[in-house]
Amino acid sequence: MKRFFLKLLLFSSPFLLLIGIELFALPIDFFTFRVWEAILVKEFHSVLSGQFYPHIDITKIEKGGDLAPHSPFAVPRRVKLMTDRYGYRKKDREGLKPHVVVIGDSNIIGGGVSQEEMFSEVLEDRLKVPVYPYASAGFNTFLKDLRFRKDPARIVIFSRIERDLLDLSFPKESKRRKTFLTFYEWRDHVTQIRWVQTVGVLLDRLCKMNMLHFIRSRMRNKVVRENHPFPSPFGPIYFLQGEEANRPISRDQLEKAVNTIEAYHQVLTKRGIRFIFLPIPNKENIYHDYLPNLRKPVFLEQLIKELKDRNIETVDTQKAFEDEYRKHSALLFFLDDTHWNPRGVRLAAELTARLIEKKE
Repeated sequence: MKRFFLKLLLFSSPFLLLIGIELFALPIDFFTFRVWEAILVKEFHSVLSGQFYPHIDITKIEKGGDLAPHSPFAVPRRVKLMTDRYGYRKKDREGLKPHVVVIGDSNIIGGGVSQEEMFSEVLEDRLKVPVYPYASAGFNTFLKDLRFRKDPARIVIFSRIERDLLDLSFPKESKRRKTFLTFYEWRDHVTQIRWVQTVGVLLDRLCKMNMLHFIRSRMRNKVVRENHPFPSPFGPIYFLQGEEANRPISRDQLEKAVNTIEAYHQVLTKRGIRFIFLPIPNKENIYHDYLPNLRKPVFLEQLIKELKDRNIETVDTQKAFEDEYRKHSALLFFLDDTHWNPRGVRLAAELTARLIEKKE
């Protein structure tokens, strides 16, 4: 038995050495092609409550977007990414109390853009008040977060990409009893202890096995891609869903989305918080004329109109993005990625800032 364990140790020692080198010697993003994958929380969400590992500051040349990595059309980009003590993409500041919180998806996280180009950072610079990117997160997750229950923001912006608007969850008030709030506060305090977070990050990185996936990808020396580019005046352009993104939406689906967003508005209004809805058009929506089926989708346009009819403050990104493209031949999304580019971010941030300033 002793000899068996000795042989097992000798056999596994090269692998253990490689794991040790990856975890303790090499940069955290050494075996990933984008910063995103390097610091994304995979398993230990009970300890690492945010989307990313906390207290991160990385600058990396990313090798293409999420739709065409390693392809001849991949566009390298220099991306800086910083996270706070909670694991959200914000520079860590002691005692930060946001004036505006943006609940959003990967566009609000800033897929493909550098830290200073994120929607929340551009909006913060425009308004001169603290803006916090609570992404990627859902509305119900926000309602349960003790940080924002103790120190409510004055304004909450709820943002979603068009393709996800049909799957929004109806709001549910937190079931946490007041008698247990002390326990939840204590638990949150423990998860903010640096050594606890360090252990959580190490265990999570061990589960991700980035080095193994990196080597496997290199050995294959190719990437299986279902998408193919379409010609455009900007160059080859990739789409996530293609023509499927512009399929007709039923009246019942539209009503469900409208009612859910109206419910978000009602929940926050009761708490004295101003609610603003920020939809993000699909790339296929704005650039539908580069698809084989030239059908123009009308869902987002109808959604925005109905929300405005119900007096819900909504940023009309549909009209603004269309106008910017038609009148100025603007590219508002990355060619090789699903996310908006810095020009699209700035346009949305300016529209949102104007809407906020109307009632401030």
